[in-house]
Amino acid sequence: MSGDNRHTRFRFAVATGGVKTADEWRELARKVEGSGYDLLTMTDHIHQPMAPFTALAIATTVTTTLRLGTYVMCHDLRNPVILAKEFATLDVLSGGRAEIGLGAGWRQSDYAQTGIPHGSRPQRFERFTEYIDVVCELLAGGPVTYEGRHLSVSGVTSVPSPTKEIPLLIGGSRRRLIELAARRADTVSIAPSRHADGRRSTYWDLEIDDRVRWARAAAAGRPIQPEIDLAIHECRVLPNAKATITQLSAAFGFREDQIHAIPSLLVGSPEQVTEALLARRERWGASRVTIPDTALEAMAPIVARLAGT
Repeated sequence: MSGDNRHTRFRFAVATGGVKTADEWRELARKVEGSGYDLLTMTDHIHQPMAPFTALAIATTVTTTLRLGTYVMCHDLRNPVILAKEFATLDVLSGGRAEIGLGAGWRQSDYAQTGIPHGSRPQRFERFTEYIDVVCELLAGGPVTYEGRHLSVSGVTSVPSPTKEIPLLIGGSRRRLIELAARRADTVSIAPSRHADGRRSTYWDLEIDDRVRWARAAAAGRPIQPEIDLAIHECRVLPNAKATITQLSAAFGFREDQIHAIPSLLVGSPEQVTEALLARRERWGASRVTIPDTALEAMAPIVARLAGT
């Protein structure tokens, strides 16, 4: 299925919601860069310890090569003009190291706590489609005038200008969102769907086959196929993973021999995890690997072996 995408080079990213103190944050950014990761990304929820843009701006001051982005921002929490300005500013401050990650919003508590209407899934998708249009136009230069069903922008030129085109990731789980990502984004991030209370559904490998097929079909004709990222929510790398597999099997309600067929889980010895990542790239072209910050150190040897290959 992946075709020539099996030759796509691995990129490794760390996703975090932040930490408790400024010193811890600076140390985390240094550690991510020093461990060979390509990208430090921040999630975007009201309950998490830090706000993305301020934290990422601080990270620019203690890193030199590390790329900095979001994974992913909820579009409804920010006006698109303000968001474009924030990303452009981050790109300038970092010397061209910014990456944008956007999603259509799913966590009801983020909406409830901010008083922003959640709406139905189709409504959020419509708003998100317009949002992507506006942000991309603003970052491409202005002035921008846009009149949609949900968004209205009149004669806005976003400043500062980014140092160059900022890479865009769109994350999602459902077909329309994946197809939109494949048409518009540099990276398609395929994530398990969420229930309203935040619990994750689980996709099996055959379901990822479908989603990658949707993405490839929607991206047909693009000069460069988008990068594929499979969202990893549990990453455990340890010499003997049997006890951990037993624990996850009980937590998810699956047999132990089924755990390795769930792409949102990455569990095993360094050798097993390396083999799994190579197999995912071969099967799906999944060359970007984004892990939780809890696995930063355990994954470092694998990053050293595979990054850029």
